[in-house]
Amino acid sequence: LMLFLALSSLYYFKERSRLFQEQKVKNRLLYMECEHMQKIIPTTTPCKMPLVGKIKALDETLLSLFYAFLVVLAFIVPSAYMLALISLRPMRQSIETIDSFINGIVHDINTPLSLIKLNAQSMSMSLEKEKHKEKNSRILQGIEDIESLEEQLLFSLKGESYQLKKTLFDVKRLLESRMSYYNDIRDAVSVHVEIESYTILADRLLIVRMIDNIVLNAIKFSPRKSEVKIYMINEWLCIEDSGKGIKAPQEVFMKYYREDAKVKGLGLGLFIVKSVADLHGIELQIKSKVGSGTRFLLNMSTIKEK
Repeated sequence: LMLFLALSSLYYFKERSRLFQEQKVKNRLLYMECEHMQKIIPTTTPCKMPLVGKIKALDETLLSLFYAFLVVLAFIVPSAYMLALISLRPMRQSIETIDSFINGIVHDINTPLSLIKLNAQSMSMSLEKEKHKEKNSRILQGIEDIESLEEQLLFSLKGESYQLKKTLFDVKRLLESRMSYYNDIRDAVSVHVEIESYTILADRLLIVRMIDNIVLNAIKFSPRKSEVKIYMINEWLCIEDSGKGIKAPQEVFMKYYREDAKVKGLGLGLFIVKSVADLHGIELQIKSKVGSGTRFLLNMSTIKEK
């Protein structure tokens, strides 16, 4: 199309120049004929050089080019569509294969993982030594991490087609129930929650996943003996840390984006945070300064109980 437009423009300007020159020659001939006639039959009316006005042939040229453009468009669009289908087919098949593979792997992992979790929970009741209890707690923590990874992979596959299962629940109670999990992740970083009761109507599992991903990132990138704060300001849920900060705050929400390649992860955490926020219509803001920490803000007023 660009080639056609370039050639059409070139043709149009050349044609306009040619028609303009032709009109000038015609006007010059008319003027010379007028002067010649005045020599033969003198008149009081002086001869005037006619100005080049609107050239009708130029309009016809434009119309022809427009019809030619429609013909080219009618040929190019179907051809381009067919070529796109053919060229993208291997990619589409690869994506479908990968999605199917991930779904199958997650399904196959769930069975042995459930057995491990059930036995670890049973063992925790009979263990007496603190050392053994601590090791068992780490096993359960590892199982929760794997389950979290499974959920993130499945959600990233479903994306916008995910159907929300909304229920009423209190954000304060939700966070209080997650405190032991947060504080077990890393002993050197403490998580502090300070909010009042706040009831929302949302998909509880997704809200847990969204908050968990932000808090776990804050814990992961915070220095030793620091604190991650969770609080509310004017219906905005704030999660603040004093970590190393984010260099590109807007890019961290991109799928598979990882700002620090040395840190383990798939680059799905904050992508899922943004996806969950968008599904619920929650406004999400991020304020970060390198070396001074990061603050995530979630506007919970859109999902507040009415």
